[in-house]
Amino acid sequence: MFHFISKRLKHSLVLLFLASLVCFTLVVSAPGNVAVLIAELRGAVATPGYVEQVAEEIGLNKPLLMRYVDWLGDALRGNFGISYRTGQDVSADLAARMSVTGILIAGGAVIATLLSLALGFLGALWPYRVPDRVSRGLALLGASIPTFFVGALMIYGFSVHFQLLPSFGFNGPQSWILPWLTVSVLPAAVLSRVVRVGLEEAMASPFVLTAKSKGLGRTAILFRDALPNITPIFINALGTQVGLMTATAIIVEPLFAWQGLGDYFLAGVRFRDFMVVQACLLIFLTFFILVNLIVDLAVLSTDPRIRRQWS
Repeated sequence: MFHFISKRLKHSLVLLFLASLVCFTLVVSAPGNVAVLIAELRGAVATPGYVEQVAEEIGLNKPLLMRYVDWLGDALRGNFGISYRTGQDVSADLAARMSVTGILIAGGAVIATLLSLALGFLGALWPYRVPDRVSRGLALLGASIPTFFVGALMIYGFSVHFQLLPSFGFNGPQSWILPWLTVSVLPAAVLSRVVRVGLEEAMASPFVLTAKSKGLGRTAILFRDALPNITPIFINALGTQVGLMTATAIIVEPLFAWQGLGDYFLAGVRFRDFMVVQACLLIFLTFFILVNLIVDLAVLSTDPRIRRQWS
């Protein structure tokens, strides 16, 4: 088991290094002269002399490898430079916004987990009957509707029409509900099918016949015997969906006027603020890699077959 953990840690470190290369390369290869853009944002006349001065100031005249090493070293120390657009420290802005995105993803993951388990068990308790057809239809609907349209429906239904919940700003738990619901619809739909199919396969296993012979009902077998068998599969799927929520946050945060990392990333792309774009991309990829590492360790703890394989 120790060998498995050390191997996964090594793989994660390699992936983090490759992620830093991708972030740096994507931004550096973007068309246009960054020095000219910064000179214009500062309100100065972009004369060749001033553009050269800006390029020297931000290190654009250095060799590409040296620029990458400098950037990576600063990033490891938590220093992501100065925003080209605002002139403020990017690290300070990130620290202020990470909690907003963290609340969005954490709340969405909890709701997606609860909804998916409810829909999956609803179909498994009454297979191929009305509750199962309803759960399948809801899952198909949730997986088909774009996230921005789900958010618009939430705003119109709960804020405009019924006036039950706020739709604007980050102002306490009541304002978190609609963004949580919006970001959880697609993951809940996907995970509910994972639960339903996993339970159906588990209920076709020989141990179910043994449990029935002991007089256990379908509900007891589902919770006591079938659920532990699908737990590793569900954890894997949940980890993937939580990682993909970072991309969903880019859509949901501007929709509800949340000033999180997704909104910050969009602003960086819109104004070609490359320091912000690099930092946000690196944080998104790092989060995805760390989530997958945590998922692998969680699967290891819940699946005795993997523990035996690596023991």
